[in-house]
Formats: sequence, C-alpha cells, structure tokens
Amino acid sequence: MKSQTISFHLCFRLFEYILLYKDGVMFQIEQATKQCSKMTLTEPWDPLDIPQNSTFEDQYSIGGPQEQIMVQEWSDRKSARSYETWIGIYTVKDCYPVQETFTKNYSVILSTRFFDIQLGIKDPSVFTPPSTCQIAQLEKMSEDCSW
Repeated sequence: MKSQTISFHLCFRLFEYILLYKDGVMFQIEQATKQCSKMTLTEPWDPLDIPQNSTFEDQYSIGGPQEQIMVQEWSDRKSARSYETWIGIYTVKDCYPVQETFTKNYSVILSTRFFDIQLGIKDPSVFTPPSTCQIAQLEKMSEDCSW
C-alpha cells in the first residue's frame, strides 16, 4: 500500500483601508506587517442614502417579539433589466442604513451590514494613515501570500 502525505498551507492576509475622498487617496494597510500602499481613489463618495431614482421594494420588520424595527428595502431595479446592481435596507424611522449589497453579473461584489451606529466621529484619528504609509508603494498589494 502506498501512502501519501498532503499538506495544506493556509494563508490569510487581512487589510485595512483608509479612503480619503477629499484628497482622492486610498491607503491599503496589511494588518500583520503594517506594509502600506497608496493609490488614487477613483470612486466617488457614496453618501449611504437612498438614491432619488430608486425603486421601493418592500417594508417589513426585523428582530423578534417586543424588539422589532421597521425597515424599507430599496433597489436600482429597472423594468428593462433582469436584476438589481444595488439593494439597500434602511430603518423607517430616521433612515439609518441596515444593509447594502452591490452585485454584478449575479455575483455579490460588496455586502455591508451596519450596526452600533453612532452620530458623529468618535475618534477622527482612524482617518490618519500609520507612519509606514509615508513610504508607501504605489500599487495595490495582492491578497495572496507572498512566501
């Protein structure tokens, strides 16, 4: 009987992103090493609101007994298109974002859930890139491990 050894090498690189829309700059910071990339930010600011040309989809409650919150679901669905590229869920009272999902060709590109929302910015230093970004490379780092 032959034996075979299979080894798996799991690798995870976690990144933090700082997007400074006024400056048109995005920083990509590798969590373990603090290595930094600085790139031009080409996407416009998304104000996390319901766009004026949105389609109302549904209103329903989330939560359980005695803890329900009414939400509304909106999308960019148009009658000539077979699917939405954006779906947003917002609270009825005060219009707080609950979830946003962006899709392309039936695949989820970005899904964001919002929780523990507080008004204002408690710690503005979260928008200050670490000192390693002063010598940042000018191209995006790969998510693959480079060993």
